[in-house]
Amino acid sequence: MSRADADPPSGLTTTSHAVLAQLAVRPWSTYELARQRVRYFRYVWPRAESAIYREVKRLAAMGLVAASREYVGKRPRTVYSITEAGRQVLREWLATPVSPFAMDFEAMIRLFIAPLGTKEQLVTTLEQVRSDAQDMLRFGGAVKQEFLEGRAVLQDQVHIRALAVDFFISLLNTVDGWAERTLAEIEGWEDLSPDGKHDRGLEIFAQLPVATPSEHTDRTPLPPRTQRRRRERSTS
Repeated sequence: MSRADADPPSGLTTTSHAVLAQLAVRPWSTYELARQRVRYFRYVWPRAESAIYREVKRLAAMGLVAASREYVGKRPRTVYSITEAGRQVLREWLATPVSPFAMDFEAMIRLFIAPLGTKEQLVTTLEQVRSDAQDMLRFGGAVKQEFLEGRAVLQDQVHIRALAVDFFISLLNTVDGWAERTLAEIEGWEDLSPDGKHDRGLEIFAQLPVATPSEHTDRTPLPPRTQRRRRERSTS
């Protein structure tokens, strides 16, 4: 019985599937895999570069990717490609429910506990958020130009990459706009105490572009069931 006919291997994580997803597009060296992770996946699945190197070797040992030796001039390099067993694992993974939406956004934790610090510290955090978002937007613009000029490494995947970059650009514009509004809001504050800010806080809530429940209830809102599903606990 071939590996593709066997039961799916256990111990696969989202990082495993992310690496397999990259290799399903085309073969890559480990350096190229890490570089592509920086370009795309790091914004939705941030993992250390060393984890990518370990993971691709683990997947090779499991028979889900194959390694071949190539030479660039006289320099050898190992190039990995997905096997049919690896493709089957991805097909099965695509048929499972997606993990609920989540964000790795340290600035929000700092905002929640901002009154323990100073206004200046909060301003510094928000200014860094804006700077980072604008840096990434400039990078997004360069990626846009790369595809429009037909010179992207994955030009044949433009129909999929356009949808992904649309998400990133939309999210980054949202983050940049939020940081700009928040900086403008706290500019007139003398400190981070609640004194004199209660009514304005309620005004901001009232203006949020989201519908409120049609019926009044005294119960504390709970996140939707989709957000309470058990997430993958692996840190790999």
